[in-house]
Amino acid sequence: MKNSFIVILLFINILAFGQKNKEYLVSFIDSTSGKNLIGYKNITGIIAIEAQFSQTSTDTLTSMAIVLLHSEWLGIDKNGQVILKPFIYDNGPDYIEEGLFRFVENNKIGFANAEGKKIIAAKFDFVTPFSNGFSEYYLGGYRVYEKNQEHWFWKNYREKGYLNKSGQRFKKINKLKNNQWLAWTLDNKQVLLDKNGVVLKNKKASK
Repeated sequence: MKNSFIVILLFINILAFGQKNKEYLVSFIDSTSGKNLIGYKNITGIIAIEAQFSQTSTDTLTSMAIVLLHSEWLGIDKNGQVILKPFIYDNGPDYIEEGLFRFVENNKIGFANAEGKKIIAAKFDFVTPFSNGFSEYYLGGYRVYEKNQEHWFWKNYREKGYLNKSGQRFKKINKLKNNQWLAWTLDNKQVLLDKNGVVLKNKKASK
């Protein structure tokens, strides 16, 4: 009786493991067209997404894969549907920094996570990658290159400030000695933030 119970338990575990494995796809290469094109199969070898991509930065597709299709980088789901278009940086898709990367929508920039979920809506003309809990954002303006073409800056913006990972905007931030931040909101209120940019409490409005 004890042995039978162990066998049943093992069967349940194997079944659960198999179902978990079926939740992701793995990339494969098809060269029958004369080009090395990439697609995705499930673990049983059945093609889920036809080979059509020239590059991918995602070998195992769980929620989203970043792929190159006809010279355009795209984020796709397990059905091959486009989730988003990543911001292009250094001729490739944006890097994930502190759990988020930049994406482009209607010529504006926002932030998404590795699963393709849009965390901060695309409504900024430019944003920097997150660093120490914050991103620097710009509304309006345009990019200007310096004469040596190695550096650029954002010019003629109507608003500049800082974002935390909740999408809250601050006009200024100052780091405190206790690894916290003092920030000024757009309506000039002071708030105390933790090291990750999360609001801890409001302070008295500055004059």
